[in-house]
Amino acid sequence: MTAWVTLHAPSKTESPKTEAGIYDTLTFFSPLFGGITNVLLIPLLIYTFSPSSGGHISPTITLATFFARMISFPRMVLYLGGQTFGGALAGFAMRTAYGSREFTVGGCYVDTEMVPVKDALVIEFMSCLVLVYVAFGVALDPRQASLFGHAASPWLVGLVLGIVSWGSAFTREGYIGASVNPARCFGVYVASSFPGYHWIHWIGPLAASIGHGLIYYLDPLWVDPRPKNA
Repeated sequence: MTAWVTLHAPSKTESPKTEAGIYDTLTFFSPLFGGITNVLLIPLLIYTFSPSSGGHISPTITLATFFARMISFPRMVLYLGGQTFGGALAGFAMRTAYGSREFTVGGCYVDTEMVPVKDALVIEFMSCLVLVYVAFGVALDPRQASLFGHAASPWLVGLVLGIVSWGSAFTREGYIGASVNPARCFGVYVASSFPGYHWIHWIGPLAASIGHGLIYYLDPLWVDPRPKNA
């Protein structure tokens, strides 16, 4: 659904034509709908799948929890396989619904004539790192459970995902947003075609998860330095 909301026919990047600059173009407003969808839909999906999988609907979160030593390797492989397969099925459904393979989706497209792939990788890495850090801070770190609670945490995760997906979409001309969910873009590419830069949507989250995991290696989740009466 988050891919369908931002799906559109291939087109050249729209350049600003007024004094308002980028803020008066489709490049600014189009990702806004995807961001709003993330804010509203992702928390509901987390609530739905929490009993069965802990709310793992994105490989980025699964990789991060593995490197933070919260889940085992077999469980990580199982989750990643299910997420990727689900993304592929969603891609086939999206292609059938759209009636064509000729489309692009926000978060899964880079105009390589304007944005070098290495630059796109850096944006993807930083976006995933922000998402993972906030997701752990408000939801996944058990030391924070009493602060936000299980009811509010999914909405905070959805909020940061919406902000990251929208905020990364219009600053760099030719770049329409970070993916932060490799399974989503995998499904998009199954439905359309695999570009030469498709690997950044996996390497970015993987590198961010490893970097984040190093912090939790130094400060393990199961060790709370705060006094019990704090």
